[in-house]
Formats: sequence, structure tokens, C-alpha cells
Amino acid sequence: MLVENRRLLFYALLWGIPFAASCVLGWRLVHEGSVFGRGGSAAAYAGSFLLFLLETAVLSVPAAGAAAIVICGGKGKRTADEAAKRQEARRAWQVWLFCSLLIFLFWLPVFFAYYPSVFAYDAEGQLYQVMAKDYSTHHPLVHTLFLGAFFRLGIAAGSSSTGMAVHSAVQMALMAAAFGWALSFLHRRRVSGWARAVLLLFFALFPANSVLALSTTKDVLFSALVLLYTLCLYRAVCGRDMGIGGKEQAVCIVLGVLMLLFRNNAVYAFVVSIPIVFWGMRKAKPGERKAYLRMALVTLALYGVCAFSLKAVTHAQNGSPREMLSVPLQQMARTRVKAEEKIAPELRQELEKYIPSEWVFAAYNPHLADPVKSRAVIHDDPAGLVRTWIKLGLSQPAIYIDAFLDNSLGLWYLWDTSHAQVYGIGTESGFGYLSTDNRTMPAGFEVVEQSLLPGLRVFLERIVSDNAYSEIPVVRLLFAPALYWWLLFLYMVTAFYRKRYRETLPAVFLAAYCLTLLLSPTVLVRYAYPLMVTVPVIWPCFAADTNGQSENIQ
Repeated sequence: MLVENRRLLFYALLWGIPFAASCVLGWRLVHEGSVFGRGGSAAAYAGSFLLFLLETAVLSVPAAGAAAIVICGGKGKRTADEAAKRQEARRAWQVWLFCSLLIFLFWLPVFFAYYPSVFAYDAEGQLYQVMAKDYSTHHPLVHTLFLGAFFRLGIAAGSSSTGMAVHSAVQMALMAAAFGWALSFLHRRRVSGWARAVLLLFFALFPANSVLALSTTKDVLFSALVLLYTLCLYRAVCGRDMGIGGKEQAVCIVLGVLMLLFRNNAVYAFVVSIPIVFWGMRKAKPGERKAYLRMALVTLALYGVCAFSLKAVTHAQNGSPREMLSVPLQQMARTRVKAEEKIAPELRQELEKYIPSEWVFAAYNPHLADPVKSRAVIHDDPAGLVRTWIKLGLSQPAIYIDAFLDNSLGLWYLWDTSHAQVYGIGTESGFGYLSTDNRTMPAGFEVVEQSLLPGLRVFLERIVSDNAYSEIPVVRLLFAPALYWWLLFLYMVTAFYRKRYRETLPAVFLAAYCLTLLLSPTVLVRYAYPLMVTVPVIWPCFAADTNGQSENIQ
């Protein structure tokens, strides 16, 4: 018993200490402007660090206590005979159909409220590519072509709005079907009815789901693909009676290829996840391990073929490398803004070539790299830019750390609000928690807003543009992207505590994808949406261990 209590304490603190540290660091950034406090001397830094350790230690106690309740709870097993499992398998398609239709019906009023679509985010730029037939890989080509197909359909029918309305209906159906399949997956794993009912209500009623289902951003379908891929991988590697058979491999490969095509940074996360999952399966049956590696490599190969083919067919130009420099440029800009007088004259002269003083002081936004990224001069001498970045970082490391943490604040600080107002806030602008602004298109190609339920639209705009949700205690946390990262981390810690190691493997890609978001130009809900729809689905699997399906790997 003593050993077990120590083990529980270890895993509870493994989650509780990082969470407590994030609370302390986030509070300092928001209220003091730096994680190092307001002092500038060595003594002040030392005192600030000691205070950080003390505050983290104090907060770790309740955080670890809450984690311990979750980690050791809900371990009941549900056994079933073969006849019952066969009956559940036959009913799975009925659950899928029922849940998908119900979710779609719940979304219909939102569709009428925002008719013909939430024509926002990057839709304008992508459709300009379609109209000019001048494509770029800056946005995933497969989504640009998908969106463009409906746009052209609308033009052929005499109205761009009609095309976007069809796009909304099709995307709603696809998203509802994905969420319905997730619920049928939980049904087959004998997850309790109340847990599935809560999740059904989350998919059907949570404003982010219903509004984004109508949105023209690529992240919507990408999130559905991440959800389906994760669950298919879960079926393939987490059950004795499942295994990685030919059917499972084919489905995972198709979903994996589509998933990678819909998000450029997903490729990096996928590549990172392959050796980790392969190593995690070292105690699995030899055939299963080889089957996973073969499946992953075939997915990468097919993705490469498809991406190359799409680029060749559309004659697309490569996207700008600026996207990869969001964090370095933010760090250089913040150093200039915060410590201009401390920069050596020679180094300041070097910095002037890439980030001129004429605009950086007005353009710098600690939570958004776009203003700096779009103006910085990087093509003339990229090697010189890297050298200057390194030298500046060595001279002001504290500012570099603050810049990185401030730019990614919404991903890890649970009480952050910057992610919901990075582009502004308010119904008139259509900016806030989600973007619902109607993008401007050339004359004759306009997508005209024609709300059929204006009252409902006003209500929803209060939530997603005016950020009224932030006024509701506890509920406001459901809207925070950071919540789903901490739930994912807690899921993995819980799996290790319960020695259900194999069940961490489907979550590896999610964790790797989340790490890529740390290098994004800002934190937006749509970037974290894959976690928001996937983490709540994999969590209930801990409460359902059907006939010992969760075979451990030690």
C-alpha cells in the first residue's frame, strides 16, 4: 500500500508541478510583463526565481491532489461475452447514424443564423488563388481546391453565396458524421451511456463546434481527420482482439494521408511520432510492430506523392519561409522594443537591416507575430539574419524566453484571454474567440450574409465575438485551448500510472502536433481545435476496459 501511495504521489506531482508552474509563469507574464519579475539585477533575478519555486511548490499541492483523484478513479472494468460484443458491433452503425443525424439537426439553426456560411479566416486569399489560377502551398492545396470547387459551383449556379451554402451543408455533414463515428467508437468500447450523452451534447451544443462546422478554415476538416485517425490508431494498437489487420491499415493510411494534406505542420508532428510509437510497441506482437511501421511509412510516401502531384497539376508556388520564423522574429522585435538602449551599437546596426526601427515599435504585438513577420527583411541575407538572432539572444536571453512564452501563452496558461482577442473583439468586427467576419470578394463574386435567424446570430455573436462566455465561471474554462493540452497531458500521466502504456501511443501525434503550435505566429482556437474534439473522446476509454482489451506493454 505504501509503495502504491508513493507511486500515485509521483504521477500526481508529475502533472501537478508543471501545471502549477504554468499558472505562476502565466500570471507573471500577464501582470508583470516578464516571467523573471520586474527586477533587473542579479539579486532581483535570484529572488524572483526563489519566489517562483515557492509559489510553484504551494500550488502544486492542490493541483496534484486534483490530479490524483482523476488518476486513480474510474478504473472499473466492463466485461462482455462474445454474443454481446457481436450485438454491440451490429448496433454500432445505428449509433453512428443516430448521433450524426442528431448533431446535424442541432447545427441546422446555426446554419440558418449564419447563412450562407462563416466566410472568414483565409477564405478570401485562397479563393483569389482559385480565381487567378495562381496557387501557392502557403495554404494546403487540397483545402484550397476543396473550397474552390464549391465556389465555382456557386458561380455556375449564378451566386457565390449558393456555393458557400452548399459548402457549409457538406462540411456540416462530414463533421457530424465524424463526431457520430467517435460516439459509436465509444459505444463499441462499452463506455457508459452518461459519458456518451455528455459528449453528444458537447458536440451538438458547444458553440465552437457548431460555428466552426460552417467556417471556411482548413482547420475544421483537419480536426475531424485527426479525431478519426487517432481513434483508428487506437483500434489498431490498443486491443488484443483488434490488431493491425489489412482493413485497419488501409483506413489508417487513407485518413493519415488526408490529415497530412490538410495541415502543413502536421507532417512534422507525424514524422516525430513514428519512432516514438514504434518504440512504444516494442513488447507487442512482432507482426503488429512491423505492420505499424509499414503503415506509417506508406502514409508518408503516399502523402509525398499526393502533395507533389497536386503541386505539379496546379503549378503552385512554394509558400514563404516567413511562417517558420515567427518565433525568432518575435524574439528579435521584443528585444528591440524592450531593451533598445542595452543593445550594442554594432549589433543594433545589424538588427536594423532586418527589423528597422521605423516600424517595429508600433508593429510589435507580444501575442501576434504577423505584424513583424510580414514586414521583416529576410530574403536579402538569411544567414546574416540567423547570426544576428543568435548574437542578440546571447546578449538578452531573458527577453527571448519572455517573447517565446508570450507568443504561445494561450496554449499553456489556462486563464489566458489573449487568444480570444488577438485580432480584436466585438460583434461589429466579427473578431473575438472565433472569427465570423465576412471577407470581401471582388464585385460579382461576393458572398452575401443573409441570416435567416438573426436573433440566434446575435446570441451566438455575443459568445464568439463579444467573448461573453468569459463572464461565466468554470464554463469559461471549456473555451480555453490550454485546458485540452493539460487534459491530454493528464491522460498520458494517468495511462502510465495505470500501466496501460499502449493507450498513450495514439496520443503521441496529438502531443507532437501541440508542440508545433508553440512555433506558430499566434494562438487561435482553430489551431487547437484538433485537441478540443479528440481529447474528450479518448478520455472515457479509461473507464471502459472491455474484456481486458487494453493490453499493457511493459
